[in-house]
Amino acid sequence: MREVVATGNGGDVSRATVDAIENAISQVGGMKISTATSLSMSEISTNSGTKFEENFRQNIEKITRGVVKSYTVLRTGTSPGSGRTFVEIRAVIPQYQTSAQLKRLKLAVVPVSLSGAARTKPEAREFADNVSASLEAFLTQTRKFAMVDRRFTGQSNRELARANGANSPIEEAVKLGQRVSADYIVLASVRDFSAQQQQQQRVTGWVITRTVAPVSVDVRVIDVATGQIKFGHSYTNPGRLPTSVSLGQYAVDIGTDIGQLIATAIYPMAVVGGSDKQVTFNQGGDTVQVGRTYRIVSLGKDLIDPHTRESLGQEEREVARAEVVSVTDRTAAARVVGGEMPEVIKAGQFFARLAPEDVFSVFGSVDSMISQPTEGALTRKGEMPKDSKKDDW
Repeated sequence: MREVVATGNGGDVSRATVDAIENAISQVGGMKISTATSLSMSEISTNSGTKFEENFRQNIEKITRGVVKSYTVLRTGTSPGSGRTFVEIRAVIPQYQTSAQLKRLKLAVVPVSLSGAARTKPEAREFADNVSASLEAFLTQTRKFAMVDRRFTGQSNRELARANGANSPIEEAVKLGQRVSADYIVLASVRDFSAQQQQQQRVTGWVITRTVAPVSVDVRVIDVATGQIKFGHSYTNPGRLPTSVSLGQYAVDIGTDIGQLIATAIYPMAVVGGSDKQVTFNQGGDTVQVGRTYRIVSLGKDLIDPHTRESLGQEEREVARAEVVSVTDRTAAARVVGGEMPEVIKAGQFFARLAPEDVFSVFGSVDSMISQPTEGALTRKGEMPKDSKKDDW
């Protein structure tokens, strides 16, 4: 519940009270009463008689379906100059408690589109949809973002409409007006996609048929407020698929690869504990795979572009390499396989980046790799470790 103070104006006390109640309701999460409710309130305000106040209160509670749990008139009077009556009230109104996750950076993945030659390929639409779903799932599972839906807005809008139905409890109605907008949107477009069957003859004489599906995807992360492109990447994959892998699984892996690039650009995976033998990363679930190798790096001094005078991020020095040996829903453990780590590790002292040979999934190609920007580009102040800065690149 939330207690608010509001003022209303009208031709008489009752109409001014109705206006004050509407204003009080609108203060709580942007919630508004319907036009029909407003008209009903205005109709009862025309009543008169000794029991007006009692009936008025009862009818207000009934018509607003409990939106106004209670209210108290603080003062009434006449506005100077206009001669209209004003009423100031204190009202108690239910308030929807938003998720604590909304304090994170809000990110939305717009459904992957088709462009260029991919538009003419009938199978490209389903492929793009699978990439979109995988990309959104990966970014959600990193537990670093508040993900805002852009794929099923029609279904959620219909559900919200039911919450405002006449028979819905007021606790459901207060959800209205709580929609949030994203801080950044992820735009991806499949530019080229071509799947074909190729036959290969082995030395044994056996002929094996396998799928080859080269694909190119343009990826952008855009600041919603300014329209600035904060991250750009042209992803290419030769798509030499093993015989046991379907196009659907191929699309899932591409969505994962692109998600990995975006996630590490915004929030590089950090080492939060461990020793000189084994380290623990602050990321797990399906976003980290057992067997993948990571470069463990420490950050040094700030690098400044001599032409623009803008920060290029911080100097990175590789100190070790570690291979993931186990994964939980939120963390991952990696065995140090090269270099040297200190015996005592402070959280945030080191960061982890995929080794070049592991940047892409088993279907990827090292030749298609484009250098990843330094971390910190998209984060808001206070959301990165103290050693990183918002405008690092």
